[in-house]
This record gives sequence, C-alpha cells and structure tokens, in this order.
Amino acid sequence: MKALRPFALGAIAWLISACQDPGSAPVLVPDVPCQDADSLLLPRFSVTRHPKDTVLPPAVTATLPNTVWETGDSVRSFFGGKRVKLVFTLNRKMYLLEYGATGGASLSLISRGDESLGMTEGSINSPLFSPDGNKIVFAGTTRGLPGFILDAAGAGLPARRVLLDHRGTNRTRMSADPHWVTDGDKTWIYFASLSGLVSYSANCQRIPGGTYKVEVLPSGAVDTAFQVTGIPGAYRGGVSKDLKWVGTSYATSALYDQTEKSTLVLAGGEQQCNPSMNPYPPTALHTDYMMILAFGGEPAYNLINGDSVTEGLHENLWIYNKNNKIVWRAKRPDENLYERYDKPEWSTHWDYATAIALRKGSGDGDLYVVKIGDLMNAEEGKLNEAEAYLKIGIGGFDSDTYTHLWVEP
Repeated sequence: MKALRPFALGAIAWLISACQDPGSAPVLVPDVPCQDADSLLLPRFSVTRHPKDTVLPPAVTATLPNTVWETGDSVRSFFGGKRVKLVFTLNRKMYLLEYGATGGASLSLISRGDESLGMTEGSINSPLFSPDGNKIVFAGTTRGLPGFILDAAGAGLPARRVLLDHRGTNRTRMSADPHWVTDGDKTWIYFASLSGLVSYSANCQRIPGGTYKVEVLPSGAVDTAFQVTGIPGAYRGGVSKDLKWVGTSYATSALYDQTEKSTLVLAGGEQQCNPSMNPYPPTALHTDYMMILAFGGEPAYNLINGDSVTEGLHENLWIYNKNNKIVWRAKRPDENLYERYDKPEWSTHWDYATAIALRKGSGDGDLYVVKIGDLMNAEEGKLNEAEAYLKIGIGGFDSDTYTHLWVEP
C-alpha cells in the first residue's frame, strides 16, 4: 500500500443529497489526502445492527394514489413484447413494478422500513438491477451506508437481503453508488468511498476518494473483505462491460481509462449530475459513452457535429464520449409542460433509459422511459436524438425519485 500525500488547502464541497441546485450552500468537509489507487482508505461511521445475511418477511402489494400506470398493451408494444421490471424510490421507500408477458402493472413495496444505520426508515437511493433482473443493489441512506443486495421479489414473496460490508455489524463504512460489475466468471459490486459533491483535484491530478469492490459469491453472499480496484477516485457512474471505462459526475464529470491509466475531465470541469455508464456489450464500438445531466448556463456544451449549445438546469439528457463531445440528446418530452429532468439512469438494455420529468411550477413529475436509438456502433459525426418516449408513470414522482429499468434480453 503506497503512502498518502497531503491534499492542497481548501475544502472539498460535497452534498448529502444527490446533486445540488445552483444557489444553495454546499456542505463542507475537511481536506482529504491525495490517495493512491491501490490504497484502501475507508472512513468509518456509526455501528449498524443489521444482520449480514437474512431472509425478510414477504413484500406487500402497494398502491400509489397519485400515480397512474401505463397499460400493459402500450408497454409491450414499446418494448417489443419483452418483459420489464422497474425499481424506484419514493418518499424514502422502494418499490418494484413488474409488467409480465400479459396483463398490466403489478406494484410491490419491497423496502422494509429498516434500511438506515439505526434500522429505521432510511433514505434509499441508487437501486440497480443485476443483469438477470433477479437482485437489486442499493444504498440505505444518502450517505451511502449501509449498502445491501436484495432479491427482486414481489408481493407475497420473501426476499434475501445481504449486507455489503460484513464488518458493518461492528462499524460500517461508506459504500455509495453501488454498481454491478462482471469480470470473467466473477460478479462484483463496485462502490465509491465518498457520497455528495466530489470535484476534480488539480493538486492531486485525480478525483478524490476511492472506488472499491466486494465479490458476490455464487451462493449469493458477499466476501468479507473490500478490495481495491486501481481506479483513482470515487467514481459514481459505473463501469463499462469491457472494463475499460469508468465514469463519474457530482460535480466533476470524468471518464477514467483503465487501459491508459488516464483521467479525462469533461465539460471543462463544470458541475454536472447523475452519471450513468452505458450497458453496451464488450464488443461494442463506443463503450466510453456516459449519460449525464448538466447544470446549464455558460459555458456552452460542445456537440459532436461541431456546434455548441447552452441550456437551463437539467433541460436535456446528454451522452458524452471520450473526446468530451456530446453525441446524443433527449429533449424534454414536452418543453411547455416540463421544467427539467431528474435522476436519469441507463437501463440494463442499451436502448432504454429512465428519468423523471418535473412539471413547471410544481414539484410533481412523471416517470418516462426514453428510447435511445442505435448508438453503440454508430459512426460519429452527427448529434443523435432520442427516438421515442413512454410515459410509464403519470404523476406522483419528485426530484428525489431514483429509478432503474430491467428489460428482458
């Protein structure tokens, strides 16, 4: 393990919430050291009493009185007959929405109200399906701890829940923004050691913090030890399936090239949000692509076609490439109705993403599925646009709603 170098004077601004709107004061934390990528430096927090591996009582059927779900026929048509599942958070709870081969939506409350460190209701965030759709990894609080793997089991079915940090029964450690990563015949959960606003350090020439991993064993349990990944910084947007590219944002958007061992800062280091790496297969041409939300204003954003564009807060979904160019855009589905997007996430299928669209003058929003289009092997040079939108959930969602979509392969 290499020695640590002192960090430059000045605090790193970071947030308890997912992404900070302009004008609000950041929460400041003390300076942190310049950390080498092979250093396992994990801050320790309060004790958690969660069992490391347990079977929970059955989930229950749920209803959301302020939400109307799209019909099964429309959903099947949009997805070409594929089965889909949606996990989302709302009002500190987590739900599973399932559309089968026939019939309408089935909604289950799958959180148990004990996801915080003290085993009370937490602030669940960043839920992500495993590639087969059978499990969900998530963080129990906005601080990124504790982290869990939960069976994606609907109403009436018990579910196994596994604590990511086995040592958490004594003193838990940060496991923010957990992501599934497959490497050969092994499955890992990668996670960041910092939550909140993490900005590129010119002094350290890297993103602060660390990205670590824990192995998910064939039994479904997790290994007892966290391991280093060699990724220099707290990367919060996931890893490409060819394991070459790692992405982050909140605040600096950056891609780390694991082959060249280089950090590529995007958008001039301006604050951006909600990073989501593509789920393209390892053989795809553009495994560097990452989806983000931008804060708008100046400077203008550089498009792949040579143009530049300005926008307001979160007005478009953008996909960046390794050359710091925007290759794809999803405008708001109705620019007269919706003020901005929030919490976009690329689905397990490369052709779809989900996001909340918030209505103007209201904190209320609708849940959209965006059809991205064929990007993964496309020739670069033109700005691609979203091909279609499905308003799968009408009303009742807010800016704190995280979503992830599993689509049958």
